[in-house]
Amino acid sequence: MRFNKLGITVLGMLLFPAAACFAQSNSANTLNLKPGVTVKLRANGTGATSYQWFKNGDAIAGATAQDYVVNSAGKYTVITFSLGGCSSDLSEEMEVIMEAQLSADVSIIKRSESRPVINTEVFKYNLLVRNNGLGMATNVRVKDDLPENLTFVSLDPTVVGTASYNNQTKTVSWGIPSLANGSFVELVINVRAMKPGNIINSATVTINETDPDPSNNTSIDTKEITGLKIPNVFTPNGDGKNETFFIESLDRFSENQLTIINRWGSTVYEKAGYLNDWAANGLVDGTYFYVLKVKTETAKWQEFKGYVTVMR
Repeated sequence: MRFNKLGITVLGMLLFPAAACFAQSNSANTLNLKPGVTVKLRANGTGATSYQWFKNGDAIAGATAQDYVVNSAGKYTVITFSLGGCSSDLSEEMEVIMEAQLSADVSIIKRSESRPVINTEVFKYNLLVRNNGLGMATNVRVKDDLPENLTFVSLDPTVVGTASYNNQTKTVSWGIPSLANGSFVELVINVRAMKPGNIINSATVTINETDPDPSNNTSIDTKEITGLKIPNVFTPNGDGKNETFFIESLDRFSENQLTIINRWGSTVYEKAGYLNDWAANGLVDGTYFYVLKVKTETAKWQEFKGYVTVMR
């Protein structure tokens, strides 16, 4: 006995989780399924008592009911059997195509201000987080551990999400609930440099989803902090070069005091608000001891001591 030509009917979808959907293509025998979706197929022949489903031409073990739930891509067919053991022709194919998973790809860029910064001065770090992927990024977390030679000052108040600073661990933490494709957010951290030298600082970002490109989840910034450049020699000989005791970056401080002492411990020059104009007038060549005090942004006085040689 033979049956009428078999077909396959799409009964519906089982969503895991129930948030996706499928879209049928122009072909009646092709289904596009989004990730997380399963679909139930039914053999629509009559007079059948048992069934056998196939995927890509191979029999599927245990798939002997009229309905079969599909959760992976492939070409599905079915045959039926009557009570007497007669089989039908192979049904027409139902091709199932699984769409690619939309993934998020977050990146972070950390940059310090490009301007020169001297020790004890406040400067800014900018953290830029962007979602370069097609999917939504959720539970975006940024962590920035400040190195020892930086002191935290503040966070700019205009921030998406929530940001905080832990004084014990010296960690800035920033959380953004979600970040859509192509979106970006920024955080500004204000810090103070405590001593001259290169400051190497990094920030990292993580998300709930699997990030396909972890190489852009960490950003490292190197910032050179300069100190006061105090010369150890100057030559007030009238040639127009190196004529005064010139202290580079001194004008970056609101107040200063300079004292020059000779080898016998006598003060030979003293000035509050020194303007880089001491030329050792009336003094003999030789080595002198200096004491320089500058008032920092925290209104504290910082002291520098050393020697300078006058050589005409």
